[in-house]
Amino acid sequence: MPGNLKEIRDFCSDELTDLEFYKALSERVKDDNLRKNLLRLSEVEKQHSQFWISYLHKHGVDTSRLRPKRTKIFFMLFLFRVLGLGLAVNLLEYGEVETVAKYRDYASRTGEDEEFRKGIERIISEEIEHEDVFSYTLEQNKEKLDRNRDIIYGISDGLVEVLAAIAGLTALLTNHLDVALGGLVVGVSGTMSMSVGAYLAKDSESQYKISSLRRNAILKNSTHDRDKVDQYRGESRRSAMNVGMFYILGAAIPILPFLFLQRDVALVLAIILVAVTQGLANSIIAISMNMKILKEALKASGLALLAALASYLVGQVFHIILHVSLV
Repeated sequence: MPGNLKEIRDFCSDELTDLEFYKALSERVKDDNLRKNLLRLSEVEKQHSQFWISYLHKHGVDTSRLRPKRTKIFFMLFLFRVLGLGLAVNLLEYGEVETVAKYRDYASRTGEDEEFRKGIERIISEEIEHEDVFSYTLEQNKEKLDRNRDIIYGISDGLVEVLAAIAGLTALLTNHLDVALGGLVVGVSGTMSMSVGAYLAKDSESQYKISSLRRNAILKNSTHDRDKVDQYRGESRRSAMNVGMFYILGAAIPILPFLFLQRDVALVLAIILVAVTQGLANSIIAISMNMKILKEALKASGLALLAALASYLVGQVFHIILHVSLV
């Protein structure tokens, strides 16, 4: 099969996959507006797949075996169940942007007639409309999305900071329980520090929102929305609580092996657990910010391990050169 026909076959398969996924997702969401939009998008994807199928038929390609990618549909529905609507929709938005990029690239190098080019342009335009639907849904779920980000950032910071501290202490302390106790001290102090930092950062943002709300009310000679003001005032407390709570949970992951295992074995297990958890946590962050998922996961895991290695080497310097050791 010529390269361009194989590419179009892939386009068709992707459209069939999106068609089935949107239909399946519409049966699981509670938001009536989103459900209607998903069903509408499913019909649009059906038209797109028929466009590509017609092209393949015209060139004598058998499409009877073209099927949706069931594994991808299952995985996407799983992510929706695990991550919640906000992050799942963000992933869908990212997918639509990538689809638009692929179609534009193909349109720029295809040698087909004007009618075919117009067909692709119509599909691109409709895919952009899909992205707008998801952007609106994200705006409606912004509070939940912010909460999820606070949770992930809290876990991520707890993982990295406490692993780095434990790695440094491992070079100085021989008793694994002493290392665990030192990690716990770092975890508790880090929880308080992160909570205060999250509160202050969010409080500044909330005060700006309240100020803007009041300014607009004055300019429009209307009463500002008190419910909105109360919502904004509560954001800083919720952010501090989420970050602090999940920071200590993240901190517990590298600490736990030292409660049950000898020092060196515990350190190896802690590093593995943190690398895996950090990779997963930053995959979710990547989804929420429309970044490349695998790249961000590997980068986050690598940086966590680098921080641990640097701390361990500092501990070794104190132990070997300065003869500092705590038995």
